[in-house]
Amino acid sequence: MKQSHGKLFKTWAIMIIPFLAGAILLSPTVVFAGQSVSTLEERVRQMEEELRMLRRELTRVREEAQEPAQQVEQLEERVAVVERTSPSEAQPLGYNMLFFRGGYTELNSDRGSQVFTDFFGANGIRNNDDSGWYVGAGFDYFLSDNVWGLVPSTSVFAELGIEYKKFDTKDDALRVVPVASNALGVQNTSTEGVTLSMLTVSASPKLKYTGWGKFQPWIIPAGLDFHVISPPSDAGTVLDIGVQFAAGLDYEPIRGFHVGVDGRYHLAADETNGVENDHWTAGGYLGIHF
Repeated sequence: MKQSHGKLFKTWAIMIIPFLAGAILLSPTVVFAGQSVSTLEERVRQMEEELRMLRRELTRVREEAQEPAQQVEQLEERVAVVERTSPSEAQPLGYNMLFFRGGYTELNSDRGSQVFTDFFGANGIRNNDDSGWYVGAGFDYFLSDNVWGLVPSTSVFAELGIEYKKFDTKDDALRVVPVASNALGVQNTSTEGVTLSMLTVSASPKLKYTGWGKFQPWIIPAGLDFHVISPPSDAGTVLDIGVQFAAGLDYEPIRGFHVGVDGRYHLAADETNGVENDHWTAGGYLGIHF
């Protein structure tokens, strides 16, 4: 019996020992395999996170790379708009202009029978025409585009001008008048032509409405006048001061060149023997930008 038990033990030992040995040998591999799977999963997650970060960075770089291109495209569009714009539209509302004007003028009161004009109508001739012509020049200096933000589409200019007016001349053989020396008591019976004229220098604010494009009406609400009259008044005055009121319409047929109509009333301060130097003018002008 003992011998049978011994053989049975040996048989089980032979079977169990290899099994245990194999389990002992395989157990680290299983543990290592479990650890490798966990590490691999963690690495995969890290790689996925890095990939997402790289994608975000790539998107940002692409957007930054597109910004200069978009700016260049916008600039090209603006240049194209400016190139398509006509010269008159591209021109700013405010500009300086040199003008030349002329036309008809008329005194409110003629100067006939004054001492220096016709020696009180001696010889029955009176230098009494009250109408004539004028020529002048000046320039508009731009000050503000919208009346300093108060009135839209209305430009403000400073106008400086000079103007010569000729009213009458008795200069033919039958219409000459005694010379002015007769008024001074000088024994002189000679006669000759005497020209009635006036030189005016003015400075005025001018308001021009620019909302109608090439048609631009304007007004001078009040401007300062200095008049030099010839011959002198009965009081011997040659210099007079006054104020002018004016209105007109400006048109630009060609860029840089203007034509227009011009009407003005000049109110003078001096009055001698009931004769005033008040007068008015009406005419046209040609203007050039500078």
